[in-house]
Amino acid sequence: MIKKFNILLIFFLFLSSKSQSFSPEIEQQIYIGCYGSSKQYIGPEKAKSYCMCTLKKLNEKFTDDEIKEIFKQKPKDIMEATKFASLYCEKNL
Repeated sequence: MIKKFNILLIFFLFLSSKSQSFSPEIEQQIYIGCYGSSKQYIGPEKAKSYCMCTLKKLNEKFTDDEIKEIFKQKPKDIMEATKFASLYCEKNL
């Protein structure tokens, strides 16, 4: 029984170490860009919540390399690729 538990524990630790997470630099760039453009429309407190939510949703779906490629595209294409996060977070403000 203990051997099975240890194997499961190692498996879950391996999976958690492989989980997606943006680099701090990319997180900062996304947050600053979001906050700067959102606070004038929804105020600083809601902008903070909205941008943290958006960052979390993008982080769940994309890797650093994927998000870098998305942000190299035209603004219309960027909005299309990331609108799922915006729509989700707008509803949860």
